[in-house]
Amino acid sequence: MKSVTQLTKLSIQFWNKLDQSWRFATTVFFIARLFYALWSWVVLTIQPIAVHYVEVGNQPSVSFLNLYTVKAYTYSREIKGTSLTFRPVSKDVVTDLQTGSLWNIDTGEAIEGAYQGLKLTPGSLPSEMFPYHSAAPYPNAWLALWQRFDANWYTSIAEQGYGSIPGDDHFPPLYPLLIRLAKPIFGNAFIAGLVISHLATLYAIKLLLDLFDQWENAKTSRQTVLYFLIYPTSFYLFSAYTESVFLVTALLSLRSMKKQSWAWAGFWAFCAIITRLQGAALLIPLIYLMWKDLPFLRNPHHWLGLAIAGTGFLFYIFLRSTQVSGNALPFVEPIWHAHLVLPWETYIYAVRTLFSGEYNRNDVLNFAVVTLFLILLIIGWKKIPLEYNLYTTFSLLIMLIRIVDTQPLISMSRYSLTLFPSFYILGSTSDNPWKRRVILYTFIALNLYLSQEFFSWGWVA
Repeated sequence: MKSVTQLTKLSIQFWNKLDQSWRFATTVFFIARLFYALWSWVVLTIQPIAVHYVEVGNQPSVSFLNLYTVKAYTYSREIKGTSLTFRPVSKDVVTDLQTGSLWNIDTGEAIEGAYQGLKLTPGSLPSEMFPYHSAAPYPNAWLALWQRFDANWYTSIAEQGYGSIPGDDHFPPLYPLLIRLAKPIFGNAFIAGLVISHLATLYAIKLLLDLFDQWENAKTSRQTVLYFLIYPTSFYLFSAYTESVFLVTALLSLRSMKKQSWAWAGFWAFCAIITRLQGAALLIPLIYLMWKDLPFLRNPHHWLGLAIAGTGFLFYIFLRSTQVSGNALPFVEPIWHAHLVLPWETYIYAVRTLFSGEYNRNDVLNFAVVTLFLILLIIGWKKIPLEYNLYTTFSLLIMLIRIVDTQPLISMSRYSLTLFPSFYILGSTSDNPWKRRVILYTFIALNLYLSQEFFSWGWVA
């Protein structure tokens, strides 16, 4: 009992010694993590089976994935000329909404109701439906909800290296390298990725708060961080994705630039670029701030910083050249149905898609996100230092020059997490209660919806 009391006192003393930004960052981080832990438990309890509708050989079909056992099944969903729709009931049972019959997903047989005794015709599972990319599904269902899409790419690269899966050269190397280095500590590559992302998220929150405090009062900076943490796709910060690591490297690079520590600015820009190619946007504020640090390019440290940062892009291109048989520069990526265009062509393509009527929920969300961040960039141009506007502008340009034929503005709702100066503009302009309520209610509602879609293997971003 005495040792527990002493430990408590030491913990309180340690907490009191932390500066305010660390205390705030730690508090909101754990609140956000607890929120997602509870919400993922609710989703897993209410929806223990992922249900997806597909076309297999022009046949309307349905795929079920038991989120506890990670067993997947595909069946034709036509019975007596009727295409059925389903919702989960328990870990291995679904009900059709047409008659209320209960179906066992293991056998495809109706075990109760109007269709009792009938069986769904088995089909082949499309490989892209639940893509683990050779990564082993994590056995704990509650944590495995976070093992989705890109997390499996990074895990597979960390475990097997590049070249084991077609298209893995699309993913820059720093994040899978960190996972590979951390795997011996945690015993599992996916868990290592989760821990890395969590630690990076905590540090990113602290860095954001320090930055925003320099621009405005504490109330506005904390409100801005709150908006960032409830943003509709902020749950990606807590999965094995690169957003949190990229944020840390970008923030550290910009902070080093302000301090005129050019070698460190270049190093962190290098790390950002080999985390995500969007990091190349940091070269523009780097050159701008060097130009202000007269005499421009006569300081050897300028050249050192530029050389280190530029090496990041060259290193990634070299890595691709060792993996792809075609052009190492990603002008065209057939496996992703992607190619490079002028940035406004991507936006126009998105507009045409919306007016064509052949769009889905993600197209609307991504278009709204891009439009919102373009507006925030314009209205906030004079409210923050120019180098941060340059970072946002060139980040958007880099995001928009890549067009995917199957989905305009793909993943922009997630990529926008890294446009942190725009969150500050959003926080500083929501200066009355009704604006704050609109932002809070909209963000939280979308966050809940999109995160449960993500947990259930729905493509969000």
